[in-house]
Parts: sequence; C-alpha cells; structure tokens
Amino acid sequence: MQKILLIDDNDEILSVNKSHLTRQGFSVTCADTGIKAIALLKDNQYDCIVLDILLPDLDGFTICKAVRTITDTPILFLSCLEEADDKVKGLMAGGDDYMTKPCSLKELTARINALLRRNSTKENKRAGVSIDRDTKIINALGKSVLLSEREFDLFILLYENRGKSFSKEELFEKVWHGNAEMSVVTSLILRLRRKIDFAGDVIGKIVSEYGKGYYLMIPSSRRGWRETPGDYRRK
Repeated sequence: MQKILLIDDNDEILSVNKSHLTRQGFSVTCADTGIKAIALLKDNQYDCIVLDILLPDLDGFTICKAVRTITDTPILFLSCLEEADDKVKGLMAGGDDYMTKPCSLKELTARINALLRRNSTKENKRAGVSIDRDTKIINALGKSVLLSEREFDLFILLYENRGKSFSKEELFEKVWHGNAEMSVVTSLILRLRRKIDFAGDVIGKIVSEYGKGYYLMIPSSRRGWRETPGDYRRK
C-alpha cells in the first residue's frame, strides 16, 4: 500500500483529502505543522507528499527545501496561492507539481498517481534494477523474482534506506504495524534474503549487526561491500 503524507493546517481539508485518498487505497498520514511533518519524515518513508504553503510555523517553500535534504519523495504543492511566481517558487524549491485550492478530488488523485508513476520510472533506472510496485516483481541482472506483499514491503523499506539499521522491533512496527507475532520477522527476513541473493551485486545483501539490527549492505564496485551502515547517504 502506497503511503501519502498530507501537510496542511486546515483540519477540514485534511479530513476530506485523507478520507478520499484512503478510499482510493492509499495509507494516509497527516501533519498540521511543518515541524511535525519533518519529524515524521525522519522516521518514516512516504511515496508522495502533499504540501500546503501557508502553515503556522514554517512556510511550505522552506519545508520543501528541508524535506529535500531528507528524501527525494515526490512533492505536490496544494495551496490557495494562485500567482505564477508562487508556482515557480514552489517548483524551484524542489516541488514536483503544483495545484491550487479548492481542487477536484479526482484531479488530486490523478496528479498523485502521475507523480508515483514518474518516480517509479526513476527508481527502475537506478543501478539496472527494475522494481514494479504493482506486480511486486524485481528485475535485476537479467532475472526476475516475485515477492509477496510483506516481502515487498520489507524489501522497499530496506532498499530505500540502504545502510540504515532497523531493529527487529522497528521492522515489526513498520511492516506489520504490530498486527502479528514477533517471530514472523526472522522468517520473513530469511525468505527475502534467499529471493534477492542472486542480485546482491546491484541491490545489496541483507545483513545483521549485533546490537543494531538488520540493514541492506550497499554494493560498491570499487571496494566490495561497505562495512558500516552509518556511511550511507542518499544521493
């Protein structure tokens, strides 16, 4: 299930947009200030961010620039500001699209889906790895592997955070949201390891580090495997 972060200080707009997008099959999280949004982004991964400009603490342009230091997740500005200069400023700050309020919920959904498709295409070109989020199929080195929904959720979490360690408890909360037995974490990791092992040279390998947890080790063509999870930075 693809995850959307809505950032807006208007409770009514948040409620309406969240209800609509949830009915469309998205998992939706809301934040009514920029500080709350940035805190959420530090600990969670989202597939698209819908960002207002006029917020009580930080303006949307400032938030967009801050978000870009954390993630390259697509950002859709949704604002009452209609001037061309505001739209240009939003795009120059790192936004991917711009809509004005009030907006059609159908158009909002269409814009989000367009950004998700565009971002998926960029991901598929990275390191010769093709990731199809709809079919849960990963293609690499001329081979393909089909993942279950849970396997795919775990893979995406580790792949988009390569080099970052997650404890078993963190994986349990982020992948299962606490709705399972803790014992399933280890078995799922073992299954996923076996399935993606063939593509370790381009995807990475799942390893565990005592006292820290599991992470996807980053392949390096020059020096073999990087040995510590802390040296990875998104480019």
